[in-house]
Amino acid sequence: MPVKVGNSYVTEAALAFAQKSAAESVDKEKTKGKGANGVLADLAEKFPKLKFTVGTQPFSGSGMGNVAISPKILREMEKDPAKREEYEALLYDVQETTAGLPRTHHADGSKVKAQGWIIHEDGGLSSWSIRVSEGGDRKPEASGRVNRSSKKAWWQSLLDEMKEREEARKKRAKKEKIGEAEKPKSLTETLKAEQEEAARILKANAEKIGSFQNQGNPALAKAYLAGQKDAVKAQGFSNTNELMKYLQDQFAVVREGMTSISSKHLKACLGDEEKRAKLLDNLRVADEMLEENRGKIGFRSMEVKIDEDGEMTTITSGGRVGFNGEKRARQIAAAQTQGDLETVMRLLQVDLEQIEAGLKQNMCDEAEVQKVKDMIAQAEQRKGELGDTSDKENDPAAKAAFAVNMLI
Repeated sequence: MPVKVGNSYVTEAALAFAQKSAAESVDKEKTKGKGANGVLADLAEKFPKLKFTVGTQPFSGSGMGNVAISPKILREMEKDPAKREEYEALLYDVQETTAGLPRTHHADGSKVKAQGWIIHEDGGLSSWSIRVSEGGDRKPEASGRVNRSSKKAWWQSLLDEMKEREEARKKRAKKEKIGEAEKPKSLTETLKAEQEEAARILKANAEKIGSFQNQGNPALAKAYLAGQKDAVKAQGFSNTNELMKYLQDQFAVVREGMTSISSKHLKACLGDEEKRAKLLDNLRVADEMLEENRGKIGFRSMEVKIDEDGEMTTITSGGRVGFNGEKRARQIAAAQTQGDLETVMRLLQVDLEQIEAGLKQNMCDEAEVQKVKDMIAQAEQRKGELGDTSDKENDPAAKAAFAVNMLI
């Protein structure tokens, strides 16, 4: 039964978890003053099935259970125990809901490639997913706000909705299988046959084809090979769906769901050769930008918008994570007891997990990971050098010196 905590309805188990977490905390102020990273490190320990980042960027991360949290909410969690309890309860339900989400996302049989959640600066919760069709083609991203301000169990609603979609997909697949023997050759099969024939021609005439070699459009290839350059130039599309299919085949920024094109401009391109040529040129430039950005540390995603006049704007997003080696070095040097060093080594382990996660998301390089590993080795060496420190465990001066270096 849903229960209310703050502005959210959560499960009874979620509220019990958050309350127990607060009650059992050895040091309730352990993240205070340490900012977003301190809160995230604590959350990562409590919710190991979720992958946390700072921000409100949708469609970021890979796999299931990505959670982006607004910096404003992280500050509230850092300073306000009541907010901390509310959002930890919410995250408990998010983790449990993620575990229950089916990987088949839609009635068309597409699979979930990546899924995640966003806690916005107003405290609202959104979910997002990226799907891949049964044939391997990328499907449009799905996103939307989750209503958790009523007594209706939002987590159960999501699971029920996914279950209904899966059942609908199975029924549709069963009907299609029954009529499969009687179905005429589909347009997709016809296009596939044409593309295979074009590929054969392309391979046999590679030197003649030149710049058209990689376009993969049967009509373009045949026209070029026949010397019909005017026909190639005038090649059009009968509808916007056909044009979009071509753009998805040719351009990574379209295929990977990074591009939005004005429907008005898309329709205009059907009958206007000049506008269509400009659209293709813009997308080639965008592809080049994407390829260049992918080689840069910190690049996360790129957004391409083409308005109704055919004008293109691009927005790139990204970020970096880094290791504060100087701070950890001071803490190792200030450690007077084996217990002090164990504390630092636990922090280093959290650092390593965060940096390795950043490496997977292209937010740092291998060198940053190695810095943390080298620091862990230094801590191990220092631990061996200290030897038996039982006589210093209760030394007020030693404790005070170490505490200062843990704070600065």
